[in-house]
Amino acid sequence: MQHGLVPARLFYLDNLRALAMLAGLFFHAALAYSPMLHSFWPSADPKNHPLFDIFAWASHLFRMPVFFLLAGVFCALMLQKSGGWAFAKNRLLRIVLPLLIFLPLLWLVMAWVIQFALAHVTQKPPFLTFVQTMMALPEPPKLPLSTMHLWFLYHLLFLYLLTWCGRVLLSDSLINTLCSIKPNLLLLVMIVAAVPALYAVSVPFPAPEWIFPALWALWFYGLFFALGYGFYRDPQWLEQFDPDRHVYLLVGGVSYAFYYYLLPQNLIPPALNADTQPQGLLKLSITAFEAISAVLWTLTAVLYARRSLNISSSLLRYLSKVSYWVYIVHLPLLFFIQFALTDLAWPIGIKFLLSSLGTLAISLLSFHLLVSWSWLARMLTSDRKT
Repeated sequence: MQHGLVPARLFYLDNLRALAMLAGLFFHAALAYSPMLHSFWPSADPKNHPLFDIFAWASHLFRMPVFFLLAGVFCALMLQKSGGWAFAKNRLLRIVLPLLIFLPLLWLVMAWVIQFALAHVTQKPPFLTFVQTMMALPEPPKLPLSTMHLWFLYHLLFLYLLTWCGRVLLSDSLINTLCSIKPNLLLLVMIVAAVPALYAVSVPFPAPEWIFPALWALWFYGLFFALGYGFYRDPQWLEQFDPDRHVYLLVGGVSYAFYYYLLPQNLIPPALNADTQPQGLLKLSITAFEAISAVLWTLTAVLYARRSLNISSSLLRYLSKVSYWVYIVHLPLLFFIQFALTDLAWPIGIKFLLSSLGTLAISLLSFHLLVSWSWLARMLTSDRKT
């Protein structure tokens, strides 16, 4: 496809986006059994195993960057095909309204789930013990407003605004110059540019879930958003990376091995104990490996999806249709199931499978009961433009 023309349908973009969103469920499920997060993850189980850390932090490095890269592609596609007003109306329906409708509901449901856990879980995770202690104070502190796992919708709105500013302020010649950078040089620029943003926050980089937009997240995820925007402008640009996809996968894996080895064994947030976070050269080294793996694995995911997922099948179409809803509702369901399993002396693998697959099953059932036939379907299911 050429810049300025309506592209042929690229199924791998829809399919990869759906899989990236669904992977969030399994990522969050794994964190309950993470040794590194045991001290503060809300549904932390008494049992944990390092394999869950290896899986969780590997997927963490590229799952959301992939989503933002694809969001950049779809943003460029819609602006080119439909224009600014149609794009704004679509984003209002698909991003703003879900955020406004579901975020308050998620706050209420999550509060109920925490209350359930406080009343029924005997082997309370450290997080629940901390909450219980805070609630027992004469004047319990008020937590700042959180966008929870919908933070990506909130930050997308700011990236759309920045995109509009860029279209107004930047000339086409400058954009074309940036798009003409050689592939491996571009990756180096991406990695170097990502390091300051990641160095500014704890490791692994956290979810920017508080109500104030995180500048580091806009910079970091904005790099991938801009890369996706550039891919749409010149699809042949993406093909230049394809011959080296195996190298990118391998180098990203080696970088991840060093990154994981250097991570602290107990990832207490800096707000609770700043001394547990690496400092100085160690922090810079971890951040560099983090950036390398994030950039290379994100690109690798797109390249392999382009080869293997550019198909139309009933299963993939279904997953693309339900993925948005599943991601929105999964976290309180997951926490509820994991809290219900906490006191059971079952194998950790069984708990992980029951909690993740049980959450997926309930989410899919709720989609057919509440969404597929209702007005919510127009907001939460759409064609590939979104």
